[in-house]
Amino acid sequence: MHDMQILKSKQSDGAGLLQRFSLETLQIGGLALAIVVFAIIVQMNFPVFLSLPNINVMIVNFLPEAIIALGMTIVIITAGIDLSVAGIYPFSAIIVGLLLLAGAPIPLAIIITLAAGAFIGAINAFISNTFRVHPFIATLAILLILRGVNIIITGGSPVSGFPETFAIVGQRGIDFGTFLLRYSVFIWLALALLIGYLLRNHRFWRLSYFIGGNRRSARMSGVNVERYLYFVYMLSGALAAVAGVIVASQFNAASNSYGQNLELRVITAVVIGGADLNGGAGSVLGSMLGVLFIAMIYNAFAMSGISTYWQDVVVGAMLLASILMGEVLKRRRAN
Repeated sequence: MHDMQILKSKQSDGAGLLQRFSLETLQIGGLALAIVVFAIIVQMNFPVFLSLPNINVMIVNFLPEAIIALGMTIVIITAGIDLSVAGIYPFSAIIVGLLLLAGAPIPLAIIITLAAGAFIGAINAFISNTFRVHPFIATLAILLILRGVNIIITGGSPVSGFPETFAIVGQRGIDFGTFLLRYSVFIWLALALLIGYLLRNHRFWRLSYFIGGNRRSARMSGVNVERYLYFVYMLSGALAAVAGVIVASQFNAASNSYGQNLELRVITAVVIGGADLNGGAGSVLGSMLGVLFIAMIYNAFAMSGISTYWQDVVVGAMLLASILMGEVLKRRRAN
Protein backbone atom coordinates (compact mmCIF):
# COMPACT_ATOMS: atom_id res chain seq x y z
CA MET A 1 0.00 0.00 0.00
CA HIS A 2 2.81 2.35 0.95
CA ASP A 3 4.62 1.55 -2.34
CA MET A 4 1.49 2.38 -4.31
CA GLN A 5 1.23 5.75 -2.57
CA ILE A 6 4.87 6.50 -3.39
CA LEU A 7 4.28 5.56 -7.05
CA LYS A 8 1.21 7.78 -7.24
CA SER A 9 3.15 10.60 -5.62
CA LYS A 10 5.93 10.30 -8.22
CA GLN A 11 3.40 10.27 -11.05
CA SER A 12 1.73 13.33 -9.58
CA ASP A 13 5.09 15.10 -9.33
CA GLY A 14 5.84 14.27 -12.96
CA ALA A 15 2.45 15.54 -14.11
CA GLY A 16 2.97 18.68 -12.05
CA LEU A 17 6.30 19.28 -13.74
CA LEU A 18 4.65 18.99 -17.16
CA GLN A 19 1.95 21.44 -16.08
CA ARG A 20 4.51 24.00 -14.89
CA PHE A 21 6.29 24.09 -18.23
CA SER A 22 4.56 24.72 -21.55
CA LEU A 23 4.75 22.09 -24.26
CA GLU A 24 6.77 24.54 -26.37
CA THR A 25 9.31 25.05 -23.59
CA LEU A 26 9.72 21.31 -23.07
CA GLN A 27 10.24 20.65 -26.78
CA ILE A 28 12.66 23.54 -27.31
CA GLY A 29 14.56 22.62 -24.16
CA GLY A 30 14.82 19.00 -25.26
CA LEU A 31 16.00 20.02 -28.73
CA ALA A 32 18.62 22.39 -27.29
CA LEU A 33 19.90 19.61 -25.05
CA ALA A 34 20.05 17.22 -28.02
CA ILE A 35 22.05 19.79 -30.02
CA VAL A 36 24.58 20.22 -27.20
CA VAL A 37 24.99 16.46 -26.66
CA PHE A 38 25.27 15.80 -30.40
CA ALA A 39 27.87 18.57 -30.83
CA ILE A 40 29.99 17.20 -27.97
CA ILE A 41 29.90 13.64 -29.33
CA VAL A 42 30.80 14.68 -32.88
CA GLN A 43 33.49 17.09 -31.64
CA MET A 44 35.12 14.27 -29.67
CA ASN A 45 35.37 12.20 -32.85
CA PHE A 46 36.06 15.03 -35.31
CA PRO A 47 37.94 17.93 -33.64
CA VAL A 48 37.30 20.27 -36.58
CA PHE A 49 33.52 20.01 -36.20
CA LEU A 50 33.17 23.15 -34.06
CA SER A 51 36.00 25.04 -35.78
CA LEU A 52 35.11 28.43 -37.26
CA PRO A 53 35.70 27.36 -40.90
CA ASN A 54 33.35 24.38 -40.48
CA ILE A 55 30.72 26.47 -38.71
CA ASN A 56 30.93 28.83 -41.68
CA VAL A 57 30.27 25.90 -44.03
CA MET A 58 27.17 24.88 -42.05
CA ILE A 59 25.83 28.44 -42.06
CA VAL A 60 26.36 28.88 -45.80
CA ASN A 61 24.81 25.53 -46.67
CA PHE A 62 21.68 25.92 -44.54
CA LEU A 63 21.06 29.67 -44.60
CA PRO A 64 18.37 29.37 -47.33
CA GLU A 65 16.55 26.71 -45.29
CA ALA A 66 16.72 28.94 -42.21
CA ILE A 67 15.13 31.87 -44.07
CA ILE A 68 12.42 29.72 -45.65
CA ALA A 69 11.71 28.11 -42.26
CA LEU A 70 10.66 31.54 -40.92
CA GLY A 71 7.74 31.64 -43.33
CA MET A 72 6.98 27.93 -42.96
CA THR A 73 6.70 28.39 -39.19
CA ILE A 74 3.80 30.81 -39.54
CA VAL A 75 2.15 28.67 -42.23
CA ILE A 76 2.24 25.59 -39.98
CA ILE A 77 1.03 27.58 -36.96
CA THR A 78 -2.12 28.38 -38.99
CA ALA A 79 -2.55 24.61 -39.64
CA GLY A 80 -1.33 24.96 -43.22
CA ILE A 81 1.58 23.67 -45.25
CA ASP A 82 3.58 25.17 -48.12
CA LEU A 83 5.38 22.75 -50.41
CA SER A 84 5.71 25.34 -53.17
CA VAL A 85 8.72 26.97 -51.46
CA ALA A 86 10.94 24.32 -53.09
CA GLY A 87 9.78 25.65 -56.47
CA ILE A 88 9.79 29.35 -55.59
CA TYR A 89 13.36 29.09 -54.33
CA PRO A 90 15.03 28.14 -57.67
CA PHE A 91 12.43 30.15 -59.63
CA SER A 92 13.46 33.31 -57.75
CA ALA A 93 17.16 32.63 -58.31
CA ILE A 94 16.48 32.21 -62.04
CA ILE A 95 14.27 35.30 -62.31
CA VAL A 96 16.67 37.62 -60.52
CA GLY A 97 19.50 36.26 -62.67
CA LEU A 98 17.64 36.79 -65.93
CA LEU A 99 16.64 40.31 -64.90
CA LEU A 100 20.27 41.16 -64.12
CA LEU A 101 21.45 39.71 -67.42
CA ALA A 102 18.80 41.84 -69.15
CA GLY A 103 20.38 44.94 -67.64
CA ALA A 104 17.96 45.63 -64.77
CA PRO A 105 19.43 47.50 -61.78
CA ILE A 106 20.15 45.18 -58.85
CA PRO A 107 17.61 46.76 -56.42
CA LEU A 108 14.86 46.64 -59.06
CA ALA A 109 15.66 43.03 -59.97
CA ILE A 110 15.48 42.02 -56.31
CA ILE A 111 12.19 43.88 -55.71
CA ILE A 112 10.55 42.28 -58.78
CA THR A 113 11.76 38.85 -57.66
CA LEU A 114 10.39 39.26 -54.13
CA ALA A 115 7.08 40.47 -55.58
CA ALA A 116 6.96 37.39 -57.82
CA GLY A 117 7.50 35.13 -54.81
CA ALA A 118 4.72 36.88 -52.88
CA PHE A 119 2.42 36.64 -55.92
CA ILE A 120 2.93 32.87 -56.10
CA GLY A 121 2.08 32.73 -52.39
CA ALA A 122 -1.11 34.64 -53.15
CA ILE A 123 -1.98 32.03 -55.79
CA ASN A 124 -1.57 29.31 -53.15
CA ALA A 125 -3.95 31.13 -50.82
CA PHE A 126 -6.43 31.83 -53.62
CA ILE A 127 -6.64 28.16 -54.62
CA SER A 128 -6.96 27.00 -51.02
CA ASN A 129 -9.51 29.65 -49.98
CA THR A 130 -11.67 29.79 -53.10
CA PHE A 131 -11.91 26.12 -53.96
CA ARG A 132 -11.53 24.77 -50.41
CA VAL A 133 -8.53 22.74 -51.51
CA HIS A 134 -6.23 21.50 -48.76
CA PRO A 135 -2.99 23.55 -48.72
CA PHE A 136 -0.99 20.36 -49.20
CA ILE A 137 -2.64 19.73 -52.58
CA ALA A 138 -2.68 23.39 -53.66
CA THR A 139 0.99 24.01 -52.88
CA LEU A 140 2.05 20.62 -54.26
CA ALA A 141 0.41 21.53 -57.58
CA ILE A 142 2.21 24.88 -57.67
CA LEU A 143 5.50 23.15 -56.81
CA LEU A 144 5.14 20.76 -59.74
CA ILE A 145 4.19 23.61 -62.09
CA LEU A 146 7.17 25.69 -61.01
CA ARG A 147 9.58 22.79 -61.46
CA GLY A 148 8.42 22.50 -65.06
CA VAL A 149 8.53 26.27 -65.59
CA ASN A 150 12.07 26.45 -64.18
CA ILE A 151 13.29 23.85 -66.68
CA ILE A 152 11.48 25.58 -69.56
CA ILE A 153 12.95 28.98 -68.71
CA THR A 154 16.52 27.75 -68.36
CA GLY A 155 16.42 24.94 -70.90
CA GLY A 156 17.96 22.77 -68.17
CA SER A 157 21.17 24.84 -68.16
CA PRO A 158 22.47 27.11 -65.37
CA VAL A 159 22.05 30.87 -65.68
CA SER A 160 25.27 32.69 -64.80
CA GLY A 161 27.44 35.74 -65.47
CA PHE A 162 25.80 38.19 -63.06
CA PRO A 163 27.35 41.60 -62.26
CA GLU A 164 30.14 41.52 -59.69
CA THR A 165 28.33 43.96 -57.40
CA PHE A 166 25.51 41.42 -57.02
CA ALA A 167 27.97 39.20 -55.10
CA ILE A 168 27.69 41.58 -52.14
CA VAL A 169 24.38 39.95 -51.17
CA GLY A 170 25.63 36.37 -50.82
CA GLN A 171 29.42 36.31 -51.03
CA ARG A 172 30.76 39.38 -49.27
CA GLY A 173 30.93 39.98 -45.55
CA ILE A 174 33.10 40.80 -42.56
CA ASP A 175 36.37 38.87 -42.79
CA PHE A 176 37.73 37.58 -39.47
CA GLY A 177 40.62 35.74 -41.10
CA THR A 178 39.48 32.12 -40.82
CA PHE A 179 35.80 33.10 -40.68
CA LEU A 180 33.83 35.20 -43.15
CA LEU A 181 30.61 36.47 -41.61
CA ARG A 182 28.55 37.09 -44.72
CA TYR A 183 26.09 39.93 -45.05
CA SER A 184 23.40 37.35 -45.87
CA VAL A 185 23.69 36.10 -42.28
CA PHE A 186 22.75 39.58 -41.06
CA ILE A 187 19.72 39.48 -43.38
CA TRP A 188 18.64 36.19 -41.84
CA LEU A 189 19.24 37.41 -38.26
CA ALA A 190 17.26 40.60 -38.88
CA LEU A 191 14.34 38.64 -40.34
CA ALA A 192 14.42 36.04 -37.55
CA LEU A 193 14.51 38.64 -34.78
CA LEU A 194 11.78 40.75 -36.38
CA ILE A 195 9.40 37.87 -37.10
CA GLY A 196 10.10 36.24 -33.75
CA TYR A 197 9.33 39.48 -31.92
CA LEU A 198 6.15 40.12 -33.89
CA LEU A 199 4.87 36.56 -33.36
CA ARG A 200 5.24 36.98 -29.62
CA ASN A 201 4.12 40.58 -29.14
CA HIS A 202 1.99 41.87 -32.03
CA ARG A 203 -1.73 41.15 -32.00
CA PHE A 204 -2.05 40.81 -35.77
CA TRP A 205 0.75 38.25 -35.99
CA ARG A 206 -0.54 36.33 -32.98
CA LEU A 207 -3.79 35.76 -34.83
CA SER A 208 -1.93 32.90 -36.56
CA TYR A 209 -2.11 30.92 -33.29
CA PHE A 210 -5.81 31.69 -32.90
CA ILE A 211 -6.57 30.61 -36.48
CA GLY A 212 -4.46 27.47 -36.21
CA GLY A 213 -5.87 26.50 -32.83
CA ASN A 214 -9.52 26.89 -33.74
CA ARG A 215 -10.39 28.31 -37.15
CA ARG A 216 -14.14 28.26 -36.50
CA SER A 217 -13.79 30.27 -33.28
CA ALA A 218 -11.55 32.74 -35.10
CA ARG A 219 -14.23 33.31 -37.74
CA MET A 220 -16.96 33.69 -35.08
CA SER A 221 -14.75 36.29 -33.35
CA GLY A 222 -14.72 38.39 -36.52
CA VAL A 223 -11.31 37.40 -37.87
CA ASN A 224 -11.14 37.41 -41.67
CA VAL A 225 -9.37 34.05 -41.87
CA GLU A 226 -9.17 33.94 -45.68
CA ARG A 227 -7.57 37.39 -45.89
CA TYR A 228 -5.10 36.47 -43.16
CA LEU A 229 -4.09 33.31 -45.04
CA TYR A 230 -3.28 35.48 -48.06
CA PHE A 231 -0.83 37.36 -45.87
CA VAL A 232 0.70 34.15 -44.49
CA TYR A 233 1.27 32.46 -47.85
CA MET A 234 2.48 35.66 -49.50
CA LEU A 235 5.00 36.08 -46.68
CA SER A 236 6.14 32.46 -47.12
CA GLY A 237 6.57 32.99 -50.87
CA ALA A 238 8.46 36.25 -50.38
CA LEU A 239 10.86 34.66 -47.88
CA ALA A 240 11.49 31.77 -50.28
CA ALA A 241 12.30 34.43 -52.89
CA VAL A 242 14.74 36.10 -50.47
CA ALA A 243 16.51 32.75 -50.12
CA GLY A 244 16.57 32.39 -53.91
CA VAL A 245 18.16 35.81 -54.38
CA ILE A 246 20.82 35.00 -51.78
CA VAL A 247 21.73 31.64 -53.32
CA ALA A 248 21.96 33.21 -56.80
CA SER A 249 24.37 35.79 -55.41
CA GLN A 250 26.28 33.19 -53.40
CA PHE A 251 27.06 30.96 -56.39
CA ASN A 252 26.86 33.69 -59.05
CA ALA A 253 24.53 31.31 -60.87
CA ALA A 254 20.96 30.01 -60.88
CA SER A 255 19.77 26.51 -61.68
CA ASN A 256 16.49 24.64 -61.81
CA SER A 257 18.16 21.94 -59.67
CA TYR A 258 18.30 24.14 -56.58
CA GLY A 259 16.09 23.11 -53.67
CA GLN A 260 15.75 19.36 -54.16
CA ASN A 261 13.83 18.02 -51.12
CA LEU A 262 14.21 21.45 -49.51
CA GLU A 263 10.54 21.57 -48.54
CA LEU A 264 10.88 18.35 -46.54
CA ARG A 265 13.99 19.54 -44.70
CA VAL A 266 12.31 22.84 -43.82
CA ILE A 267 9.09 21.21 -42.61
CA THR A 268 11.11 18.72 -40.55
CA ALA A 269 13.12 21.53 -38.96
CA VAL A 270 9.97 23.46 -38.04
CA VAL A 271 8.22 20.40 -36.60
CA ILE A 272 11.16 19.17 -34.51
CA GLY A 273 11.39 22.77 -33.29
CA GLY A 274 8.01 22.37 -31.62
CA ALA A 275 5.47 23.36 -34.28
CA ASP A 276 2.28 21.29 -34.44
CA LEU A 277 1.13 20.16 -37.89
CA ASN A 278 -2.44 20.49 -36.58
CA GLY A 279 -1.81 24.18 -35.99
CA GLY A 280 -1.76 26.51 -33.01
CA ALA A 281 1.84 25.91 -31.88
CA GLY A 282 5.31 26.87 -33.06
CA SER A 283 8.03 29.47 -32.62
CA VAL A 284 10.85 31.08 -34.56
CA LEU A 285 13.39 30.02 -31.92
CA GLY A 286 12.32 26.39 -32.14
CA SER A 287 12.43 26.40 -35.94
CA MET A 288 15.90 27.94 -36.01
CA LEU A 289 17.14 25.31 -33.55
CA GLY A 290 15.57 22.67 -35.78
CA VAL A 291 17.45 24.00 -38.81
CA LEU A 292 20.67 24.07 -36.78
CA PHE A 293 20.23 20.45 -35.66
CA ILE A 294 19.62 19.23 -39.21
CA ALA A 295 22.61 21.24 -40.48
CA MET A 296 24.80 19.61 -37.83
CA ILE A 297 23.57 16.13 -38.77
CA TYR A 298 24.25 16.64 -42.47
CA ASN A 299 27.68 18.08 -41.72
CA ALA A 300 28.56 15.22 -39.37
CA PHE A 301 27.58 12.67 -42.04
CA ALA A 302 29.79 14.44 -44.57
CA MET A 303 32.73 14.30 -42.15
CA SER A 304 32.25 10.66 -41.22
CA GLY A 305 32.08 9.45 -44.81
CA ILE A 306 28.83 7.58 -44.18
CA SER A 307 26.61 7.28 -47.25
CA THR A 308 24.51 10.42 -47.72
CA TYR A 309 21.44 8.23 -48.21
CA TRP A 310 21.40 7.67 -44.45
CA GLN A 311 20.95 11.39 -43.86
CA ASP A 312 17.34 11.28 -44.99
CA VAL A 313 16.74 8.14 -42.91
CA VAL A 314 17.95 9.91 -39.76
CA VAL A 315 16.07 13.15 -40.49
CA GLY A 316 12.88 11.20 -41.23
CA ALA A 317 13.25 9.27 -37.99
CA MET A 318 13.74 12.58 -36.15
CA LEU A 319 10.53 13.94 -37.63
CA LEU A 320 8.58 10.86 -36.59
CA ALA A 321 10.08 10.87 -33.10
CA SER A 322 9.28 14.58 -32.68
CA ILE A 323 5.65 14.08 -33.69
CA LEU A 324 5.23 11.09 -31.37
CA MET A 325 6.93 12.89 -28.48
CA GLY A 326 4.67 15.88 -28.95
CA GLU A 327 1.59 13.69 -28.85
CA VAL A 328 2.82 11.90 -25.71
CA LEU A 329 3.51 15.18 -23.94
CA LYS A 330 0.08 16.57 -24.88
CA ARG A 331 -1.66 13.46 -23.52
CA ARG A 332 0.37 13.55 -20.32
CA ARG A 333 -0.56 17.20 -19.81
CA ALA A 334 -4.22 16.45 -20.55
CA ASN A 335 -4.26 13.75 -17.89
